[in-house]
Amino acid sequence: MTDIAAPHPAPPAPQLRPAVVTAATWLLVAVAAAYLIDAIMLIAGAGGYPDRVREALEASDVDPRAWQIIGGFTGALPVVVAGFGVVSAVVVLIMAAFVRRGSAVGRILTWIAVGFALLCNVCGLGSAGTPAFSSIAYVNASSRDRSGVHMFAQRLPDGYPDWYRYGSLALFALGALALIAAAVLLAMPAANAYFRRTPRLVTGPYGTPPGYPAPGPYPAAQYPVAPSPAVAPLTPEQLAEALATLERRRERGELTDEQYAAERARLGG
Repeated sequence: MTDIAAPHPAPPAPQLRPAVVTAATWLLVAVAAAYLIDAIMLIAGAGGYPDRVREALEASDVDPRAWQIIGGFTGALPVVVAGFGVVSAVVVLIMAAFVRRGSAVGRILTWIAVGFALLCNVCGLGSAGTPAFSSIAYVNASSRDRSGVHMFAQRLPDGYPDWYRYGSLALFALGALALIAAAVLLAMPAANAYFRRTPRLVTGPYGTPPGYPAPGPYPAAQYPVAPSPAVAPLTPEQLAEALATLERRRERGELTDEQYAAERARLGG
């Protein structure tokens, strides 16, 4: 009895990773490194940050007693922002891994993340003079006296030395350029072909469609040849119907070209 192999998808054929995808992957890794360096700089300057905020508060018109409210918060603010930078770096590394493997979903998520990151960078640059994550964090306080209401507000970078502002500006400016370059590289034609790989179907040893046995010869022990009974010649109508059926079987992929030609020759068509 003939064993008929059931059709099943085979793993895609090995495909070399295009240079544009490799370059985009390394650019994403560089962006993640920039986020980690910024987080390290934030932690390095976190020890003196509360004192600098307190000095700025005392130099303002706000009642100095407001420090009792915001003092504890300022100590934790740099750590929270640094943690956000570390998480962002991990997310970018995960996207780089998916892009490297040729994941179409990873490429789409990378484009979305690039747009979101660039928007945040622009907003941070306008509000705090640096596109870093620290630009979104700030402290504020207010007090009222006979002369009116007094307000104090300070973005996190303003409470750090100048070296942090310049360093974060350079890191995130280069990171923004790297994100833009990665997004462009992932849209190149070579990248499109890499991310649109499809699985192949397993075919038989003679190129037969999946699920059908290969053409003979078959072993005599398994397939004994019985004498062929006499077959009456087909009428023109029967021959036309048989040829039409044969043609439909070939169109459906049930017969190879060799099988089709042999069967047609047997019918005398």
